[in-house]
Amino acid sequence: MVEITDVMEAIKSAIQMEKDGYAFYKKAAAQTSNEMGRTIFESLANDELTHLDVFQKIFDDEVINSEWDALVESNKKYDSVPIFPKDPKEVDGISPDSNELDALRIAMDSEKESIDHYTKIINASKDPDVKKIIEIIIEQEKNHYSILEGEFSHISSTGYWLELDYLGG
Repeated sequence: MVEITDVMEAIKSAIQMEKDGYAFYKKAAAQTSNEMGRTIFESLANDELTHLDVFQKIFDDEVINSEWDALVESNKKYDSVPIFPKDPKEVDGISPDSNELDALRIAMDSEKESIDHYTKIINASKDPDVKKIIEIIIEQEKNHYSILEGEFSHISSTGYWLELDYLGG
C-alpha cells in the first residue's frame, strides 16, 4: 500500500486516480457498440473531470492555482496503485468477443478497488484533514459504483441499458 500521510500526497493520489478513471472510461466508451452504453461511459469520464474540479475546491487552502494546474496537467504518475486498467481489452478474462457487461464489470471492480484504496488511506492517516478529504472522494467513487452496478444488473436481466437521469449532471 502506498503510504499517504499528508494532504499533498492525498491530492496527488486523488488526481492520479481521477486521470486514470477518465482514460479508462474514454476507452470503454470507444469500445462500446451500444449508443446508450457509450453515452454512460462518456458521462462517467466527464464525471472524473468534474471530480478534479471538486477536489480543486476542496484543496484550495492547500494548493495555489498554478501548482494545481501543474499537478493535473503533468504526465508524471503520482501513485503506483493500478486501479483502472489502461485498456479494458487487456484485462484478464477479456477476449475479442467481450461485451459491454465485461466493461461494466471491469469498471465496477476498479471503482471498488478505488474505494478500498481510499479506505486504507483513511485508516492509515492520523491527519483529520486528510481523512475528511478522502471521505468526500470515497462518496464520489461509491456513486460511480452504484451507477455501474445498476447498469450491470439491468443489462444482465433485460439486455438493455438503462436511460437514467444522472447523465450530464
